[in-house]
Amino acid sequence: MDLGGGSGRGAYICPNRSCLEQAVKRGEFARALKVTLAPVEVEALERVIRDRASRTVASLLGLARRARKVVSGAASVESALKRRTARLILTAADASASSIAKIRALAAEEGSPCHPSLGKEELGAAVGGSPRACVAVTDERFAQAVMSVLAKVPIEREWGGGPQGVAHRPTGPSPGRCGGDSAWER
Repeated sequence: MDLGGGSGRGAYICPNRSCLEQAVKRGEFARALKVTLAPVEVEALERVIRDRASRTVASLLGLARRARKVVSGAASVESALKRRTARLILTAADASASSIAKIRALAAEEGSPCHPSLGKEELGAAVGGSPRACVAVTDERFAQAVMSVLAKVPIEREWGGGPQGVAHRPTGPSPGRCGGDSAWER
């Protein structure tokens, strides 16, 4: 994941906690960026990764909305699933389990990936509307782009705690893992 975003130096980092811990322990960030850095905490890095991923997902959903490749709201998402046009279902991370249980079940039945992502407010704003508990991406390329971003997000309760608050990995294709030797310089 690229944590650049501005002019100057940036770094590509592996979002896996073990890679982050190893990089912090070895001082890889200061070496790769060729600067002196204050001590960095792994949790802070994970928050930065989630923040960047949230913004990227929101941007992709906005593009999909302008291309008319996204539907939002439980009824529209359910209809897209039944018509088999939904390529990816995104549920709000802060939605109640009961409000999205039917959508998750239908997505599993239809074989559509279902991922927890942004909060209801952010999900609604990304598709240009009021708060939403779920949206469906109907274009395969947009769906793949969003899934590749979500695969890089460290697992945490705020990104989709399951029933009884148990964190879970979204359903669908398994995310890639690094081989341990990450390239830190851009």
